[in-house]
Amino acid sequence: MKALPSLVGVALAGAALVAFAPEAQANIKNPNDHPDYTAELEPHGNLAFWRRDYGLPRYRRYRDFDTEFGVGFRATIELGDPAFVPKINNTVGISFGLDITNCRGCYEDFTLMSPVTLQWNFFFTDKWSAFADLGLLLRSDGFYRDVWLDFATMIGGRYHFNDDVALTMRVGYPFVSVGVSFFTG
Repeated sequence: MKALPSLVGVALAGAALVAFAPEAQANIKNPNDHPDYTAELEPHGNLAFWRRDYGLPRYRRYRDFDTEFGVGFRATIELGDPAFVPKINNTVGISFGLDITNCRGCYEDFTLMSPVTLQWNFFFTDKWSAFADLGLLLRSDGFYRDVWLDFATMIGGRYHFNDDVALTMRVGYPFVSVGVSFFTG
């Protein structure tokens, strides 16, 4: 019985892929068939499930961290359109931002994270796009009292309400985020 929810999820995902396949195939093969923008501005909420302790003694008593909650802001500046694969509908941008989450085991009661990533975007339909982020972030307890360099890797998707606004979800390390993207320029 435990496998039933997983099977239902796989079946629904498969049905969605079949339903969107003809439209997605048509749009992904048309470079520049996406909103015309130079920057994406994204306020979002965060859930941080993963934390590295960096081998520090003060974190050893907090091995089982509670989930951290917080907010953040991300800006992505478009660098290439079309990007790495000129024959498909994709762009590349540099993304940077600031995220703050609560933290039970930190000096202050919060963590600051400043990610800088390369973001590769794929536009499948007028309503759906996906992206992958890969880069680094500075993580700090409180106001940069202790600072560590860490990696950041995320994948995400967007549902576009129109050419200027989209609902965005991102999953990866170090957090999961849900926000609203505003395309400008």
